[in-house]
Amino acid sequence: MKPYYIIDFSAAACLFEIRINDISVASMEIEGQTSTIIPINIGILESGIQNISSKILPLSGTTVLDTKAYLNFDIKLFDVTNDFIFKESFGEYRSTPVGKDLKLPIISYENHFQADVPYSFEGWKTGENLKDLENVKSKLLSAYNNLIKIINEKNYDLFIQKIKKRENFMATCMYLNETEKSSRINELISDFQSGFKVQPIPVDAIYVPYGYNKAAVLKKINGEPALWLLNEKTEEELMLDLLFYIPKGKTEFEIL
Repeated sequence: MKPYYIIDFSAAACLFEIRINDISVASMEIEGQTSTIIPINIGILESGIQNISSKILPLSGTTVLDTKAYLNFDIKLFDVTNDFIFKESFGEYRSTPVGKDLKLPIISYENHFQADVPYSFEGWKTGENLKDLENVKSKLLSAYNNLIKIINEKNYDLFIQKIKKRENFMATCMYLNETEKSSRINELISDFQSGFKVQPIPVDAIYVPYGYNKAAVLKKINGEPALWLLNEKTEEELMLDLLFYIPKGKTEFEIL
């Protein structure tokens, strides 16, 4: 069996984030409403008890939750050995209705579930505790700017080397074959070559710790990744959602 865990969620009128083992698997700002499914194996390093948490925050420019704000989700397990075969649904969550008389700044949720997967990774667990380090945001910003420089200089071989650890984990936890693995990277490089230009990191980018302070990212204030590209001709945007950590014994951030 190839266990493939997803979250089937719907949300409205809020900025929300769902984390698995303190790693973001979904984060977006929704002015209207939306519903979709997202894979969450990327937050599962090995079999055992997994932590799931979520936060519902006010829309940008506001300080309390909209009366229409909500987040609902279920965890679903599929077997993808030969096809997407549904196995079970569990972990139902329905956020507390906000109501007209409540002035809530946040709604938080946390729970646990058992997951069984045929792989095991150390991942961010072997990283330095970022809370113990000085100037961590400036170090992370330097790592982002170094990656921007690599992309701008069209040094794609070095870029591929930088994301190798990430892509190996993705291929394993998502059960990708070599063709699918190569296709992910080739499509990204193709985007770089077809008019997408990397944009500067926003000056108001927010430092966000993950993995129980063993990893981190920079985000825009609306929750989107701070590293993004724009195709000015088509006005399409491409977000690079990368996770950084400092391996034990090292001093510089690497992509995980």
